[in-house]
Amino acid sequence: MNMIPAVKDLEYICKLMYETYKIPIFFLDSNGEIVLEFSSNYVHHPLYASKQGIIQQLFHPDDPQQFPIFRTTNYLESFFSICLKDNDGFQGVIMMGPTLSSPLSEVMIKGLINDFHLHKEQHSVIHYYQSLPVLNSLKFIHISMLLYYMIYKEQLDIPMILQHNKTLDRPQVEMENPDLAIAERRQNTFFHHDPIYEKRIMQFVKEGRKEEVIKHWRSAAEEGGFGTLSKKSQLRSQKNLAITSITLITRAAMEGGLYPEAAYTLSDFYIQNIEELTTSKDVDHLLEDALYDFTERVQNVQRQKYSKPIHLCQSYIFTHLYEEITLADLANVTGMNPRYISSLFKKEVGISISEYIQRERVEEAKNLMTLTNHSLAEIYSMLTFHDQSHFTKVFKKFTGVTPKQFKDKPLKI
Repeated sequence: MNMIPAVKDLEYICKLMYETYKIPIFFLDSNGEIVLEFSSNYVHHPLYASKQGIIQQLFHPDDPQQFPIFRTTNYLESFFSICLKDNDGFQGVIMMGPTLSSPLSEVMIKGLINDFHLHKEQHSVIHYYQSLPVLNSLKFIHISMLLYYMIYKEQLDIPMILQHNKTLDRPQVEMENPDLAIAERRQNTFFHHDPIYEKRIMQFVKEGRKEEVIKHWRSAAEEGGFGTLSKKSQLRSQKNLAITSITLITRAAMEGGLYPEAAYTLSDFYIQNIEELTTSKDVDHLLEDALYDFTERVQNVQRQKYSKPIHLCQSYIFTHLYEEITLADLANVTGMNPRYISSLFKKEVGISISEYIQRERVEEAKNLMTLTNHSLAEIYSMLTFHDQSHFTKVFKKFTGVTPKQFKDKPLKI
């Protein structure tokens, strides 16, 4: 077994790693006490009484020496540790972290707050997560390989690290044999639906056929046979089925021409709302609403029957409505000459590209005025109008009233 560096050399290595990557790094002795620490950017975790508390949970003297060990806490923080072992046995652990493998939005952080009932510490929890360094998993592995080499002078490869970590501390979950589950299902008259039901419904979504999709959906629901996706909770099973259905519906809608950004946003919206429901009946009703909504939107898109280049332009405008949009952008998206795409757009849509963008921004402004508390100044700024005068002029052109008149009496327009 290779000799590990002396403490003064470990201190140099740890300092060098911290200065390079700005990830907190700790050296714990064989008793789990922090001997060396470089963590000036570390924000105290609001859920632990001390820094030692979280570090101690990740201290495992029995970890093998041959590779870095990666662990993620219940709160999504990532760490890796390298055991220090020589001929005299276990000497301690070097640990780096916490990091996040991907950024957490404030909405995601608030979801964690709800999951763990941390409402009293909400502001400190948000601040803590926003302070953590963000590194993707591959880069974090590379950092561990570098640190390991600096300690042991041994080269590692990523597949080996992943394979060793895969078998480490993996909880054993008791599961039924899937063949047994299939056999029991065959003995029961309550089968899953024939796949033709699903294909037919998804085809109706793709074709924008609202009446047919609801008729077949209700027929399938009345016959039952949707399967069970949770043994412990009927509500959870219904929610899982609904989420699976919305995923399939979203794909079918995009195949039918619905803008991907619109489809994905709708999918997130309905799934988030499904998670908030408390009865199976409400889940069924919302799923049917989602099915109808997706199909109707596909129908509206298909009624226009524009060519593929024009559809690409409209999709780009929809996605980038809050940004500056140029003719060059649309020409790049379609791979066509700017002058040609401009002429083609006006021929098929009936108005120029600039007028179409203005119309779409006015429609979005109406939504924002009706559904949010944004001020008019915020709205025209968000939608890239030059100033309030320009916004008012364009808005009145398409609606016949000023933004203020619309905002005061939106229901009469």
